[in-house]
Amino acid sequence: MNKKIEQFIDLFEAENHKLNLCKFGDRKDFISRHIMDSLESSQFLAKAKKVLDLGTGGGLPGLVLAISHPKTEFTLMDSIGKKCVSVERMTKELKLTNVKVICGRAEELAHDIREKFDVVIARALAPLPTLLELASGFVRRGGLLIAYKGPNYQEELTSSKHAMLEMNLLLDKIHQYKLPDDEVRRVLMVFNKNKTLDSKYPRQNGLPKKRPL
Repeated sequence: MNKKIEQFIDLFEAENHKLNLCKFGDRKDFISRHIMDSLESSQFLAKAKKVLDLGTGGGLPGLVLAISHPKTEFTLMDSIGKKCVSVERMTKELKLTNVKVICGRAEELAHDIREKFDVVIARALAPLPTLLELASGFVRRGGLLIAYKGPNYQEELTSSKHAMLEMNLLLDKIHQYKLPDDEVRRVLMVFNKNKTLDSKYPRQNGLPKKRPL
């Protein structure tokens, strides 16, 4: 395994003891459930110059992908200050020059950093209708949104038809996979943004979650 990935695991474990960023388990379990899961989206980043990890939490999948794609510019965004500080510490320790951390709410930042990213990735962020609204404002026209989802993805997709239409997102691919020693079926839902988003989206703080489209 990449030495920087190994270093990241050590740093993450130390940060996790302080902040409880995620359920760590043992090292083997963490590598499977978090490192390999993060790398699953790597195959869709070959042409990307600017990538956003929306709701990065403790830097997953953003830091793992940034290590694996050193020539790609990554922005890691989260609304929780202590998590942003933690990710900044790890970024500095890893000497990653292709990572920028931004702290704030997606509902606000999507109006300031408008349609700048080739790929937006969201892992364990929100139900799909809410996620589509939070993410679309960051995706450039012709760019991709990649949503990590579990075995009930089809139900979420069915409930997201109106949101997809409003957010100008077309489902391009459903990539199914399993992690080692885990029978849970996981998917990456890959959406293509076909035109510029209406300036009224995303709606103000809390509305995408309280009243999903």
